[in-house]
Amino acid sequence: MKQSEFTEAVNAYLACTANPWQEFIVEDYYNSYEYCFDIFDAVPEIQVKEIGDRIFARIMKKIRESDGK
Repeated sequence: MKQSEFTEAVNAYLACTANPWQEFIVEDYYNSYEYCFDIFDAVPEIQVKEIGDRIFARIMKKIRESDGK
């Protein structure tokens, strides 16, 4: 994947306009950080935090929905 494609995906993700493929790219890349792949090489730290916060919020929403709340 080209750096420009990833940057476009990150920008779309943060703007809440990402298509499913762009969401997958960003979330998969973010998740790869726990396997010692440094996401900081690709995007600024503030964007990494925002991506993490949004992923966490989506997970919590799914948990609440599954609990019927």
